[in-house]
Amino acid sequence: MKINKKFEPLIFSIFMILGISCIISFVMTSMNVGYTAFFLKSWMRAWGIAFVVAFLASNLLPFVVKRIMRIFIFVENKA
Repeated sequence: MKINKKFEPLIFSIFMILGISCIISFVMTSMNVGYTAFFLKSWMRAWGIAFVVAFLASNLLPFVVKRIMRIFIFVENKA
């Protein structure tokens, strides 16, 4: 499948968000619900919510962090 190079960061981001939200929602669901008959249903619901939240955060948080980083003055260590 050939995809335009300009979409590479977006596709990479989506796959990273899928993976991270999958792992975190699995761990949190297993900790909170345990491995019961409702585990799969609970995990899929949590994963869907986690993906949406992670996608929004990954697109909005960099702007906030960049503003915060302007507070600091970075200098090179001359050792």
